Amino acid sequence: RAVMTWSAAPTLAVAPRDASRTVASRRGVSRASRSGAFRALASSSAPSPETPASRLRRSLERPGCVVMPSVYDALGAKLVARSGAFECAFMSGYGVSLSRLGDPDVGLASFADVLDAGTHICRAAGDVPMVGDGDTGFGGVANVRRTVLEFHRAGFAAVSIEDQVFPKRCAFAKGVRVVDRPDALARVRAALDARDEIRQNGGDILVIGRTDCRLATNVSDGFEEALWRCAAFEDMGADVVYFEAPRSEKEMETFNQRRSKARSMLAQVERGDEGGADEKQVLSAAQCSALGYDATLFGLTLLSASAAAMQSALKGMAGLDGETHPSAASDARGALLPFAELNDVAGMDAHRAFEARYDPDLFRV
Repeated sequence: RAVMTWSAAPTLAVAPRDASRTVASRRGVSRASRSGAFRALASSSAPSPETPASRLRRSLERPGCVVMPSVYDALGAKLVARSGAFECAFMSGYGVSLSRLGDPDVGLASFADVLDAGTHICRAAGDVPMVGDGDTGFGGVANVRRTVLEFHRAGFAAVSIEDQVFPKRCAFAKGVRVVDRPDALARVRAALDARDEIRQNGGDILVIGRTDCRLATNVSDGFEEALWRCAAFEDMGADVVYFEAPRSEKEMETFNQRRSKARSMLAQVERGDEGGADEKQVLSAAQCSALGYDATLFGLTLLSASAAAMQSALKGMAGLDGETHPSAASDARGALLPFAELNDVAGMDAHRAFEARYDPDLFRV
């Protein structure tokens, strides 16, 4: 498509897409059909070199909607990989901030914090492609370029770049503000140029253009502006586009009908305790597929589950509210992993085998 002249672009610079190609064709696609497509691709001749980015791209191109769990540390990534149930996963900036700093997602986690967490997460995830939360790029356009290059070096399949002001905050927190259009476009352009630089040197990574306009306090019509920015990101060459916090399924379907080339993603957060007029139920993968989405991200599910389990275990350890010490048997709080299984998850046997190869007794003469 021709590149838009942004100063003269209409408020809604998006063209209708062929709904039969991306909405209707994705309705009712079962996991079995996705698995069949995967086997067919895997058995094709002349395989190309596998990379995290190529595996993610292949997942997004198949019919249906991919479920993308969000992790925040290497243990979570390892459990996702061990489950064998997911084609990709996401590293949550919210989770990294809370788990490493004990602080909310308000821009306190540094680039070094996130990159260090991401490096370990990508290693632990094995062959599961990881998408990295690049936030605002951690600074100016040079920082955005560095973020994309370093995320690729760490092993990420994709990086998301958003248009919030700095310091940013969780999209569902109060007081979200976004940069103006030129700054948002410059930020994504820098990310795309870094991506192309990587590809020219034989590597690969996907760039996800994200806008937080829908809940921004400094935008008069958040939905229309979100559509405009997603269209602009797509026109610039973003591999995936999405806007945070759509208010209704109608907004979701409208968004997906109007995009044409880029893939789309829906981020979902369980907020059932908040209520409110705009509260929505979590949508299944099949429902997301029917609305035209290629992937759905559950950003806080594992973090929330971990925190709830730890709180419950702590109550039992302290004997509060009549609770007893948690055990490895199922009880009202759920189940703890048996110690042997926890050691297995941690890779203790493999580590002991590795150490045995270097037992000093083997080198005595």
